[in-house]
Amino acid sequence: MRHRAGAGVDRPRAGTRTKRVPGDDAVTGVELVEVTRRDLRTGDEIVESVHMGHLVVTGPGGQVRAALGDPERPTLVRSAAKPFQALACLQLLGDLGRDLGDDEIAVAWSSHRAEPRHLEAVRRLLARSGTSEDALTCPVAVGEHDPSGTATRVRRDCSGKHALFALAGRTLGVSGDDLLDPDGPLQRRILASTDEHIGPVQGLAVDGCGAPAVQVPLAGLARGFAMLAADDQGGRIRAAGFAHPGLVGGEGRAESALLEKGIVAKPGAEGVFGAGAVDASGDPVGIAIKIVDGSARGAATAAVGALQALGLVAPGVWSAPAPTGGGRPVGQVRSAASVRGFAARAG
Repeated sequence: MRHRAGAGVDRPRAGTRTKRVPGDDAVTGVELVEVTRRDLRTGDEIVESVHMGHLVVTGPGGQVRAALGDPERPTLVRSAAKPFQALACLQLLGDLGRDLGDDEIAVAWSSHRAEPRHLEAVRRLLARSGTSEDALTCPVAVGEHDPSGTATRVRRDCSGKHALFALAGRTLGVSGDDLLDPDGPLQRRILASTDEHIGPVQGLAVDGCGAPAVQVPLAGLARGFAMLAADDQGGRIRAAGFAHPGLVGGEGRAESALLEKGIVAKPGAEGVFGAGAVDASGDPVGIAIKIVDGSARGAATAAVGALQALGLVAPGVWSAPAPTGGGRPVGQVRSAASVRGFAARAG
C-alpha cells in the first residue's frame, strides 16, 4: 500500500489490533525528570510533577552499560532517526553527495525552527535537485520561529529531510509521492540502512511529515548514536552538526547546545532523544531516552542530565525553561536523582 504525502493515516480496519508494548501504560518507566516550585517559607523544592521514562547507555561494542527502565523498549524514534536517514541518502548519492555543504547536510537531519538560516539552507538543497518548494513532500507549517507567518512546506521542521529525499530520489528515478512509499526504492534503501544502524526495525508507522517512521529497541538507538559520534561511517553527519549546530535545531534547542560541545544529539517527537559522544578514554558512548508521556522537555532534560552525570558535558550547558510565578522563575525542571546518580550505574 502506498502512502501519499500529506494524506492522513488510514483508520484502523475492523478487527485490527493495537500494537502495545507489553505491560506498557501511563505509569511504566522510571522517574527521570522532576518539575519543582520553591516553598515560600523554607526555600525547599516542592516536586510538582514528574516525567517517567526509559534511559539506556551503551558503550564499546554496543553493550548496554546501564539502564533505567527497559533498555529494549520498542520505541517509535520519530525524528531521532533523521541522522541515519540522511546517512543512507548520502551513501546513495555517492560522488554527487560529496559536493554537498555541511550546512545542507546539517539541515537535512534537522527538526528546525524555520529561522531564516534554516530556510536558506533548505532552499540551497532544493536547488540541487531542481525541486520547487511546492513540490516538497512534507505538509505545510508556519514554523516555530514566526508563528504568525504564512504556512509553507519549506517552513515545516522536516523540510530539510524531504529536500534530501528529493535529491537522493533522482539517482533512482523516483520523485513526488513515490519518495515516501515504504515499498519504493528510496525508502527501502533507507529502511535497510536504518535497520543496520539502529535496528532491528520492529514496526513501521507514518511520521508527522508523512515519511515512514521506524520502531526499534531503545538500545538500538543508543548504539546508532555511539556510531555517529565515533565511527568514520558517521563522519559527515557528525562534522556537519558540529560545524552548524544551529541548523540542526535552532535558538534555545538542547540538541544545538550539545552539538556545540561536541555531542551528537537529536530529539524525536513524543519524548525521544538520542545522543552520542566519545569519553575521556576514547570510547564511544550512546544514550537514548523515551519519556512515557511524550514530553519534549522531559526527554531533553533527562539527556542533558545523563550526559552531565557521565562527565561528558559540564553543568549549565542547557536547561528547560523554569516554571514561573508572577512573571519570575520560581522552580526548575531538573533530572531526577536516578539520573543524577547515573555514573555509578554506568561505571
